[in-house]
Amino acid sequence: MALITLIRHGQASFGAANYDQLSSKGFAQSTHLGELFANQQQQFDHVWIGAMTRHQQTAETCLQAANCALNPVIHAGFNEFDHEQVLMKLDTARYPTREALMQAIAATEHPKKTLGKLFGAAMQRWQCGEYDCDYSETWLQFQARSLAALNDIVTQSVGQHSVVFSSGGVISVIVQALMGLSDQATFELNWALVNCGITQIRSDGRKHTVLSINEHNHFRGQASNLLTWH
Repeated sequence: MALITLIRHGQASFGAANYDQLSSKGFAQSTHLGELFANQQQQFDHVWIGAMTRHQQTAETCLQAANCALNPVIHAGFNEFDHEQVLMKLDTARYPTREALMQAIAATEHPKKTLGKLFGAAMQRWQCGEYDCDYSETWLQFQARSLAALNDIVTQSVGQHSVVFSSGGVISVIVQALMGLSDQATFELNWALVNCGITQIRSDGRKHTVLSINEHNHFRGQASNLLTWH
């Protein structure tokens, strides 16, 4: 049996020029998770990360706090989809640039709710398949890539425990494939995954079984100030 622990990255820098960096809270979340692993005396055999900076920063910070000396191995299959491209393709006439879109969102009474609504519509456009030529990676290609990445590390983790630092989109479509979720339910799951939350999968190489989804009890009680979704 292989045990795969999937971890969503810590809070990134939403609203900054470069989203692909952990915020100060993202670093704190990663440290807190690592301390949890240390207290639990968790033992990992392999560490995998997507190629994004937020994956690397989350892994390095978490592993240091966990007293884990393993070196993360980059697997691009665990990269998040291009969420900025998906959002920008929603209405290029109305929002021709990223700056125009962000300014329009910021001008609303509830910017986060506005972003959520626009992103939901953008995801539906991407998922429906009617506009695949607009995207560098289609929804179906993203699903296939994410599941292939899981299968790849399962074959290298027989009888071992691998931890993967990735993103919410990747984790949600892996769960979708294993549990038969609809595209809409998968989007809702993605939106609900917390930063530095834990999802676990067990596999015998032929069948993958979801053991848990979005564990985040480590951000309750005194650590509740570290609980974030975006």
